[in-house]
Amino acid sequence: MQRIDSLNKKLCISCIAVSLLFACIQSAAAQQADGWQFEVTLYGWYTDLDGTVEVPGGPGGGGDISVDASDIIDNLEFVLMGGIEARRNRWSIIADGIYMDAGADKSTTVTVGPGVPITASASLDLTTWIISGGIGYDIVQADRGSLAVFGGARYLNADIDAGITLPARTVARSQSAELWDGIVGVRGAINLGEHWYIPYHGDIGTGDSDLTWQLFTGIGYRFSWGNIRLGYRYLKYEQDEDKALQDLELSGPVMGVGFRF
Repeated sequence: MQRIDSLNKKLCISCIAVSLLFACIQSAAAQQADGWQFEVTLYGWYTDLDGTVEVPGGPGGGGDISVDASDIIDNLEFVLMGGIEARRNRWSIIADGIYMDAGADKSTTVTVGPGVPITASASLDLTTWIISGGIGYDIVQADRGSLAVFGGARYLNADIDAGITLPARTVARSQSAELWDGIVGVRGAINLGEHWYIPYHGDIGTGDSDLTWQLFTGIGYRFSWGNIRLGYRYLKYEQDEDKALQDLELSGPVMGVGFRF
C-alpha cells in the first residue's frame, strides 16, 4: 500500500509539473507580442549527493553518530528538473526547480562517541524540493557576450529519514526542514561564434541557512528554436551542527535543452 501511495504521489507531481509547463508555454505565446521572450528548459543532472546526517542518541558518552550521505546513497528513485526565463529588453525573470527522491540501505563505517569507528547498517531516505527564483538586469549586452546581476530567493524543503543499526541497538531520526534564503549573483554567456557559447551562473546567499551557494558553467550551442547546454553544476548548503542534514552538496554534469518562444 505504501508503494502504491508513493507512486500516486509521484504521478501527481509529474502531472502538476507538465501542467505548469504547458501553462507557461501558453502564457509565453499570448504575451510575445508585448516584447517578452520566454525560454523553457528541461535538464538532467547526473549529481552526486554528499552531506552529514546526525543521528543523536548513540553510545559513547551521548555523542552523535555522523554518516557521510555519499556512502549510503546509491540510487535516485525519482527526479524532476526544469527552469523558465522571461526576458524583456535588459530585464529578466528566472525560476528553477528540482525535485529529488533518493534513498538506500548500505553497510558503512560510522563514528560513535569520541572518534570510535565501527561498522553498522545505515539507511537514508531523502525527499527534496529546491526552488530558486529572481529578477535580473543585464549590465552588459555585447556581441562577445552578456553579464547580468540578479537577486532573489532559494527555497529548500527536505524530508529526512535516517537510521543506524548498531550491534547493540538501532537509532533513528526523522525531520522535515524548510529553508528560505535570499540570494544574489551573476549570470550570462560568453559568445564563441554565431552558435557556440559558454553559459555561466553563480550565486550566494543566506537566511535560514548559514550559507548557500551555487556555480555552473559549460558549453552551449544555439539553434533557431532554442539551445542545448552541457556543463557542470555545484550547489551547497551549510547548516548548524544541530540540524539533521548538514553541509548538503549536489554536484555533477548537467545537460539541458531550452525552447524559446
